[in-house]
Amino acid sequence: MSKCTTCGADRLPGATVCPVCGRFYSKIIELIAAEEADEERRSWRGRLKRIVGADDVKAALKNEVKVAIAGLNTKARFTLFVIFVFVFALVVTVL
Repeated sequence: MSKCTTCGADRLPGATVCPVCGRFYSKIIELIAAEEADEERRSWRGRLKRIVGADDVKAALKNEVKVAIAGLNTKARFTLFVIFVFVFALVVTVL
């Protein structure tokens, strides 16, 4: 059950008006809020907030890296692999 955005009263399923404050519910506002929350969750800023706010920062970082890598296609993974190999080769030749 969702809540009224104005007064916080419980919203009845299928209701178009808040029973407490009389404000009309807007589906568009709810959809926009849900989209903004989803975008925040998927953004780097949202990921960093989850990592910093976690009890186990190391585990949260590992989880976010796994999620980020899982979202990449094969070409992007290969590109990152080539970059890391190139940097590793440069470091080894300097040492």
